[in-house]
Amino acid sequence: MAIGHGNEPKLERAARAHANFAEYVPISLLLIYFLEIRTGGSIWIHVFCLGLLLGRIVHAFGVSQVNEDYRYRATGMSLTFVVIISVSIGILWGYV
Repeated sequence: MAIGHGNEPKLERAARAHANFAEYVPISLLLIYFLEIRTGGSIWIHVFCLGLLLGRIVHAFGVSQVNEDYRYRATGMSLTFVVIISVSIGILWGYV
C-alpha cells in the first residue's frame, strides 16, 4: 500500500505521534522566539525549551505504545500546554 498505514497499529501510532509533534511544536517555538525577542533572552527561555522537549518526548513515548498508558500522553500534553500558556502570558506581560 503506497498511502496510509496498512492497518499496522504501530505505524498508525507513529504517524499520529509525528502529526501531533507537527501541530504543537512550531507554534510553541514561535511563541518562545517572540518571548526571547521581547525579553532579550533569559534563563526562562531555556526552561521553556526544556519543558517543551520533555513534554514532547513523554507524549511521543505514550502515544507510540500499542498498549497505551494515558498517563504519559496526559503528562506530555500538560507540559506542552504549560509551556504554551506560560510563554503567552510572558509575552502579554511584556506589553503591560
